[in-house]
Amino acid sequence: MRWKFVFILLLTFLLALVGVWGAYLTARGSSGFIGPAVLARTNSTFSYVPIHSPGWMVLNATFNGRGRVVVLDQFTNATVFNSTVSGHLNAPIVLPHAGSYALYTSDGSMTFSGHYHGVYPTLPVQRVLYGSITILALILAVWRWKA
Repeated sequence: MRWKFVFILLLTFLLALVGVWGAYLTARGSSGFIGPAVLARTNSTFSYVPIHSPGWMVLNATFNGRGRVVVLDQFTNATVFNSTVSGHLNAPIVLPHAGSYALYTSDGSMTFSGHYHGVYPTLPVQRVLYGSITILALILAVWRWKA
């Protein structure tokens, strides 16, 4: 009776991990494109591009024009990227977690376009996933050794 309960518990844990891993692989393969968009500041009005990230993502951004470009995390109000553009700039922008971001120029005008290759789970989610897989492997190894 006790071994049957442990077996069902381990099987449930294993199937849950397979489901989470499958969802991770499905979301990872999706790529997308943002823009092109014109960023300009006129008087006291900012033009910005809203970016929503469903997870950790690297945005390969291209800027053409002159000015300072800023990417702001709208949840924590922290600056994620800040750079001066003078002509042309290709830069990877790391969006560290799921959420909404605003890309705007503080002065000048420029065009923006971006491409991302995939969405990845955040670092805490990866740690939990890999840690639980490691624990499951150790439990199965001990169980096999005892049997």
